[in-house]
Amino acid sequence: MGIDYFGWPEAHDNDGERAARAGLAILEGIAKLNQTRPPLSSPTHSSLSAPQGRSSDNGGGNVRPKLAARVGIESGGVVVGPGVGDDADVFGETPNIAARLQATAVPGTVLITAATHRLISGLFVVEALGPRALKGIATALEVFQVVRPTGVRGRLQAARGLTPFVGREEELRLILTRWERTREGEGQVALIIGEPGIGKSRLVAEFHDRIREVPHIWLETAGEQVFENTPFHAIIEMLARWLELQDAANTEQQFERVERALASAGLIVTEDTPLIADLLQLPAGDRYPASTLTAGQKRRRVLAALSGWVLGAARVQPLVMVVEDLHWLDPSTLELLQLLAEQGATVPLMLLCTARPELHAAWPMRTHHTQITLNRLSSRNVREMVALVAARNAFAAESVEAVVERTGGVPLFVEELTRAVLEGGNASSSGREIPATLHDSLMARLDRLGPAKEVIQIGAVIGSEFSYRLLHAPSDCR
Repeated sequence: MGIDYFGWPEAHDNDGERAARAGLAILEGIAKLNQTRPPLSSPTHSSLSAPQGRSSDNGGGNVRPKLAARVGIESGGVVVGPGVGDDADVFGETPNIAARLQATAVPGTVLITAATHRLISGLFVVEALGPRALKGIATALEVFQVVRPTGVRGRLQAARGLTPFVGREEELRLILTRWERTREGEGQVALIIGEPGIGKSRLVAEFHDRIREVPHIWLETAGEQVFENTPFHAIIEMLARWLELQDAANTEQQFERVERALASAGLIVTEDTPLIADLLQLPAGDRYPASTLTAGQKRRRVLAALSGWVLGAARVQPLVMVVEDLHWLDPSTLELLQLLAEQGATVPLMLLCTARPELHAAWPMRTHHTQITLNRLSSRNVREMVALVAARNAFAAESVEAVVERTGGVPLFVEELTRAVLEGGNASSSGREIPATLHDSLMARLDRLGPAKEVIQIGAVIGSEFSYRLLHAPSDCR
């Protein structure tokens, strides 16, 4: 049995999701391995089947034992002692609960606690297994089994309801103005820049809602940190959803959908379908002649086919292509976006992108390009947002001011801290406890600061206000 840690030594915004996906990937990998491994020898007929992890011998030869694994996941704080990697000492109840949960799991399953379920809610299909008593744990814990991903991308899509839209009316008007130009045949590029949790995805969602009744094509995808070195991953995901390939009855129907889409966009089906099919990992068999292109030639042809597809579709109907988290995109996808940004000025194509401030756009700014920088909400906007999130719940004035002070105008923090106070059943509390849904985001922010992280840690021990001299003193003592 092994234990892996997500969020240490480096934190990410979605460590709970990463752990669940890793658990499912392990089980999938083992299942494929069991299917492809040859038997030790060819057995004679037997009516008995070997249980997982054991071999069956009916006298005619041994069958290679099947491999199986079970996964338990818990989320919470730990204390990490000296050491590096697997040699580091990790203390706390969290790894103990994960190990106990794993021990009770049925082989071939991923089990999580309620703490982890809260972090990944909406992103995975889960089955509630009820409370379970774990050895060495005083109280029974609610346990869930992770079945599969839902296909929903990101916190905003997984949310049960959108937070009231506050403080971004000017930015929304600007995007809507650019959309009107797009509909008139003047392609537009809009890049929304802002720190994590500032409301980039929320602004995109509000724009989508405002144009819902206007005929258009809406495509969306996003960069993911774990795939930033996988060529065209975000585009592959987008195309598969657009063509609804997962709903096709068979490979034949999948090819029909690809060919029909390419033909409607004005592309040469016989030349471009093999390239797109290979990108989507659709087995072409002998449907098309074997490619004689070199790797470089093939890459250029794929870029031309993808850009031609998007531009051709936009000529049929105004198209909005949303690409979030540009800072995590692979170089091939960024090159495709640069092509679309340069060539899309004369077609009804709106390229709407989001990114963090560290991104440097791959394309130079032109007259049909717009960059929108989202700043933090004002105190007035925060108070308005708290009132809307709290709705009919009584929220004490001191609690509102605590939220204003502690969240710094970041909408995600405002939303989660307000809900945490309400769920705690005491709307008059000061909301001093950090909601579990913000732990990953805050730890990821700290890790991105590099050496400055230590300064913040020292300040956190001192208090919310301190002088530079007091902050510097602990450094002098070392």
